[in-house]
Amino acid sequence: MYLNNYINNDMVDNWPRRALSHEMDRMKLIVNRPSLPSWSEFEELAKEIWDSGYLTNFGTVHNKLLHNLELVFKTANFALCNNCTNGLIGAIKIIALPKKKKVITTPFTFAATAHSIIWAEKEPVFVDIGKEGFCISPETVEPAIDSNTSAILPVHCYGLPCDIEGFRKLSHKTGIPVIYDAAHAFGVKVNGKSLLSEGSASIVSTHATKVFNTVEGGIAYFSDNKHLQRFTAMTNFGINRGMTDQLGFNGKLSELHAAVGLLSLKDFSKRVIERSKVWNYYDKFFSEIDAVETSVIPHGVKLNYAYYPVKIVNRNINLDDLVRKLAAKDIIVRKYFSELLTKMPFFKDSIIIGTLDNAAAISDRILCLPIHENYVSHMDFITTEFLTAIK
Repeated sequence: MYLNNYINNDMVDNWPRRALSHEMDRMKLIVNRPSLPSWSEFEELAKEIWDSGYLTNFGTVHNKLLHNLELVFKTANFALCNNCTNGLIGAIKIIALPKKKKVITTPFTFAATAHSIIWAEKEPVFVDIGKEGFCISPETVEPAIDSNTSAILPVHCYGLPCDIEGFRKLSHKTGIPVIYDAAHAFGVKVNGKSLLSEGSASIVSTHATKVFNTVEGGIAYFSDNKHLQRFTAMTNFGINRGMTDQLGFNGKLSELHAAVGLLSLKDFSKRVIERSKVWNYYDKFFSEIDAVETSVIPHGVKLNYAYYPVKIVNRNINLDDLVRKLAAKDIIVRKYFSELLTKMPFFKDSIIIGTLDNAAAISDRILCLPIHENYVSHMDFITTEFLTAIK
């Protein structure tokens, strides 16, 4: 009844086409298909929330999800927020050295990484990624440090860890805090320890496209409990113990978003196991394909298998043609991140220290393949069509 009040003729005219498009989208093997709990489970919990009349403001479901995350990651220094970008903005505002403007980061990332620096009233400084992997390194960062550097913002790209020990030493040496953009890194461990509890802060995305999601949302870790308390107040309009004592904004995670996360968390380990099957199948298949270079999981790293990046090293293969050929078979791959931030109009005048040769070489030839717990039965089809498309 209520929906009918908002129906217009344009919507009615387009219903058949839209319904067909939705059905086609549902069948496509896309890179970042959301991992969702069952509808019946969500409906039951959503009804409890609905009947309670308490939809947001650190409610029961929000607090239960936070508690369960603390148990999983063995730390109480987490806060939930409504997206990773706001988490990064808050972390930079709280942790970056005052009266200094520059934050060193990577050009090989999503725009939100650098956007957060600017929203936090700082200036991004871009340096190259290392010769191996997809992340900036202490070796590429240290030459960019000067008297106006306020923070270092590395990204655990695709969930593959940065040199956390190297950055720990660099931070100790220089006194400059390290804030990790851990958007892709939920569930990743290094030598048995959660990657999320590294640096002065680590900010995770729980967007719908991530391996663990709350539809929209983020998780913020702070090594200093005072920073955590300040962040929690900041995302609640600056309200601390009933008083507004700082600049704030609305960064809270709602009960309905938290419900998706709470239900999804219990099956996370099972989903990672299924995703690892797809990763391992791809690894074996591409080991015999000279045109494709795959990623090596570093020793001691337990991955979440959120992405499967490959580098197309044969330059006779046109990536745009390859993407189109696979799309024709409903296999949706992404050139992720196919354009460095420094090539984008908004960031083109940003500060760059040194060359970006390594990042450019990767960016020109990178593809991410579909990986999901429900794609085990599609692995052979994807790889067969990929091989056909590159010939």
